[in-house]
Amino acid sequence: MKYEVIARRYRPRKFEEVVGQESIAQTLRGGIIQDRMAHAYLFAGPRGVGKTSMARIFSKAINCPKAIDRSRPEKDWARPCDKCGVCAAIHSGQDIDVIELDGASHRGIDDIRSIIEGVNRPASRGNYKVYLIDEVHMLTREAFNALLKTLEEPPAHVKFIFASTEAHKFPDTVLSRCQRFDFQPIREEDTVKRLAQICKAEKRKAPKELLGKIACYSRGAMRDSQTLLDQLMTYCEGDLTGEGLDRLTGRVSSPELDELLAALVGRDAAAVLESVRACLQSGADPSVLVEQVLERLHEELVGALKGLDEEGDGADNDVDRMIGCLQILLGTANQLRSSAYPAIAVEVALVKLARLDDPRALDKALDQLMQMEQRVGELSSIPPAPAVRGRPGDSPPSRGQSTGRVSPPGDRSTGGNPEPQAMQESGAEPDVAVAVAEPPREAEVPAVAVEEPDFQKLSDLWNELLQDMEKKSPSAATFLSKARLEPSEQSGEISIFVSDPLGYKQLLKQQKNVEELAGNLTGASWVVRFFPSEEDEDTRETKGSEEGDSVSRQDREADPSKNPEIEKTIQIFNGRLM
Repeated sequence: MKYEVIARRYRPRKFEEVVGQESIAQTLRGGIIQDRMAHAYLFAGPRGVGKTSMARIFSKAINCPKAIDRSRPEKDWARPCDKCGVCAAIHSGQDIDVIELDGASHRGIDDIRSIIEGVNRPASRGNYKVYLIDEVHMLTREAFNALLKTLEEPPAHVKFIFASTEAHKFPDTVLSRCQRFDFQPIREEDTVKRLAQICKAEKRKAPKELLGKIACYSRGAMRDSQTLLDQLMTYCEGDLTGEGLDRLTGRVSSPELDELLAALVGRDAAAVLESVRACLQSGADPSVLVEQVLERLHEELVGALKGLDEEGDGADNDVDRMIGCLQILLGTANQLRSSAYPAIAVEVALVKLARLDDPRALDKALDQLMQMEQRVGELSSIPPAPAVRGRPGDSPPSRGQSTGRVSPPGDRSTGGNPEPQAMQESGAEPDVAVAVAEPPREAEVPAVAVEEPDFQKLSDLWNELLQDMEKKSPSAATFLSKARLEPSEQSGEISIFVSDPLGYKQLLKQQKNVEELAGNLTGASWVVRFFPSEEDEDTRETKGSEEGDSVSRQDREADPSKNPEIEKTIQIFNGRLM
């Protein structure tokens, strides 16, 4: 007898054997008992979680003679016996009343037309004819549309069961006609229990920790875990070992992984690179190595978060660093799917982790920069000190030093002291000082010289303004290049006449940009006004001449004798006008 793989040999045969989907099994069985069955079901969920197995068990429960026998105890209702010919044929996928189709290979409208023609024929030996279509999301749009009417009102003896891993691709018209069940990924604890039962039945010993790793690697898919267990049983002679599992999956051993993580924690980039290369040379898969490091760092992060309150700031820094490491590794894992050099990508990523500084250092630097900007803003709000006059070379008075002020003659504050006047007549220059507190040097803002608006200067720089305008809005620059620039009666104001109505509307939106560019080029403040341009005098003169020519042309056409060319021709040939 040929060997049958574990995934097929231990496929669930009853509702209770479908691991992790107890609520769905209970609902389906309750619908059968209460005679509240829908005409179409949709089983959606990831791969290997029991969708097809549940569909076959449901088909057996509605067609098995013993399952539909109400003379049996109520606890046995809707429970297939799994011993009769109907149950055996349905379980193997060979029953004539349960038609299983693959949506990927039967996706056209012709395949759906054959289903529509077959639904009118009753079941051969059971009560219901069941159409089980796997990966039904692969059907074409035309095939879905052709199935809608039959799916909404099928014959009473027909049941549709759709299974799909991508239910989001379903048309809403199909979803509304189905009773949907979402299959969840199987928990690791449930997977471990099922794997332990299989090991016991196969008479092979496997530690619980090893079965837990197999369940973790399968990521909630029971079929994947059973396939991996089958492969491990073939690889190992006798008891199953973790070393054999590591070699099968391309993983590094625990001591090698501990050595790599120790180098990462110690920030020894050279040791990290050496450890990574040793792991890859021993046959480790680059993507699997990244996955292993991710899992270990995630475990360390969870432990660090639990002891964060007890250890204080040191643990807080470690947490931030681990979060940064996990983010880098997640990005690397996504890149490895399409990378041409996965080994080099892994080496670069792990060396980068070893050289990663405290992520909080950047936040601290940004906080300090914001504080400095705030201080500069406060200091710049202080008004500048008044100008201090004195003789050239004199130093200003020291802070807090009070100096006298020379008053003009007759000033009451000095009692009308005439000495300053005498000093002015003698040519001596009096010392003048103001007693003020010297402001901080940071608050001294140099005055910006503002030039007077010069229309000629702006006209000379107009081409440069057009170039700058093209960087902001190429279309506006094109309209502006065709416009006419004229000075205004008011100083600092220019008028721009635009001939194109569309350009006029667009340039109105660019007024602030034009004023800003003009100010940057000339150093003066400008006010720009846009006006729709009227026809130029040259244009009107040209039009007038063209109109005159057209009038004279009309006269000549009305009276050919007035045409000078015709008159000359008559004279040469001595002819006459007919």
